[in-house]
Amino acid sequence: MSRARALRRELSVPLYLNAYALMLNTAVNSAFGLLYWIVAAHAFSDAEVGRGNALVSLMLMVSVLTQLNAGQALIRFLPRGGTASRRMLLGAYGVSGGLAVVGSAAVMAFCHLALPPGDPLHVSLPFGAWFVASTVIWSVFNLQDSALTGLRAAIWLPLENGVYGLVKLGLLVLVAGTSLADGVFTSWTLPVLALLVPVNLLVFRRILPRHVRDTAAEQQPADRRVLARYMAGDYTGQVFNQFASTFLPVLVVGLLGAEQGAYFLPAQTVFVAMNLLSLGITSSLVVEAAKDEAHAPRYAAAMLRRLAATVLPAAAIVALVAPWLLELFGPQYRANATLLLQLLMLSTFPRVVVSLYMTMSRLRNRTAPLAALQLVQAVGVLAGTVLFSGSLGLDAVGWSALVVELGMAVAVAAPVVRWLRSDRAPEPAAAR
Repeated sequence: MSRARALRRELSVPLYLNAYALMLNTAVNSAFGLLYWIVAAHAFSDAEVGRGNALVSLMLMVSVLTQLNAGQALIRFLPRGGTASRRMLLGAYGVSGGLAVVGSAAVMAFCHLALPPGDPLHVSLPFGAWFVASTVIWSVFNLQDSALTGLRAAIWLPLENGVYGLVKLGLLVLVAGTSLADGVFTSWTLPVLALLVPVNLLVFRRILPRHVRDTAAEQQPADRRVLARYMAGDYTGQVFNQFASTFLPVLVVGLLGAEQGAYFLPAQTVFVAMNLLSLGITSSLVVEAAKDEAHAPRYAAAMLRRLAATVLPAAAIVALVAPWLLELFGPQYRANATLLLQLLMLSTFPRVVVSLYMTMSRLRNRTAPLAALQLVQAVGVLAGTVLFSGSLGLDAVGWSALVVELGMAVAVAAPVVRWLRSDRAPEPAAAR
C-alpha cells in the first residue's frame, strides 16, 4: 500500500506525470516499432526492408527539416502562451506543411530524375506524389504530439500512438499478402490519416481552450525576436542532428547495400527509443521549468534521478540481451548487428549529460551551443561511418557514436554540474 500511495503522490506532480506519459509513449512506439520490423523482416526480402526503411527515414528527415524545429518551440513556449497559444500552433502547422510540400517534392524529383531505375532509392511518379502527401501529413502528426506535450496533456500520447502502432502493424500484415509495391512505406504512412482529425479535434476543442483559460492570468507569450532567435539556433542544430540520425540509414544503404540497411534497422530502432525515453523526461522538464524558471535546477536534479533509474538500466539490459533480441529478426541480423547495438546502448550513458546540457540551454533560450554540439555529433558519426565502414562494416556507426558522445559529455559536464547545484531546495513534493 505504501508503494501505491507513493506512486499516486508521484503522479500527482505534473512534472512526473507528463514525463512518465512521454516515456510510456516511447515504450509503446518502440514495442510496436520493433514488432513491425520483425514482421516486415519475415514477410519481405532483406532488400525490400532496406529500401522501405531508407524511404521512411528519408520522409522523416524531410519532415523534420521542414518543420524548422517548431515542435521544440511549442514545447518551450506553449506552457505560458496564454491567448497566443492557438495562433502559435496554427502558425506552426501552416509553415511546416507548406515547407514540407516544397522539400519533399524536390527530394522526389531528384530520386525520380537523377537516380537510375535499378537504384534502391529510385521512385515512380505516383509514389513520389504519395511521398509528398505523406511528408505533409507526418509533419502535422508530429507537431500535434509536441502541442500535447507543451499543453501539459502528454497523457493522451500513449493512446494516440498505440492506436497508430496497431493499425500500422495490421496494415503491414495485409499488404504483405499482396503484390503492392513499396508495401512497407505505405503501411507506415497511411494510418496517420486516420488519426489527424480526432486528435486535432481533441486539441482545439478541449485541451487548448482549457489551457488558454488556465494560463491567461500569467501568460507570457514569446516575443517574436526571442522566438526567431530560439528557432534559428535550435533548427540549425536539428539540421545537423538529422544528418546523424535519419540520414544514417540512407548512408548505410549507399555505402554497404540494401541488405546491410536492413540489418542496421533494429539497432537504430532501439537506439532511437532510448534517446526518446531521455527526451520524454527532458521535455517534461522543459515544460514545467518554463512555468517556474527559478527552480529549474531543482527539477533537473529530480529528473536526473529518474533518468538514472529508468533509461540507463534499460540500456544496460538491452546491451546484455542484444544477441537474443536480434535473433527475433533472423540469424543474419544477430550475426551482423549485435556489436553495433551494444555500442549504441553504451553511448546512451554519456548522452544523459549532453541531454541535460541541451535542456539547460533551451530554458535559457541559448540555442547556439546546441547547434555546435549537434554539428560535432553529425560530423563525427557520419565521418566515422564513411571512413571505417569499409573495415568495420555496420560497427563503424556504433564506434563513431560512442566516441562522439563521450567527447561531448566531457566537454559539457562542468556547466551541467554547476547548474544542478545552483538550487539546493528540495525537489517537487512527491516520492523521491
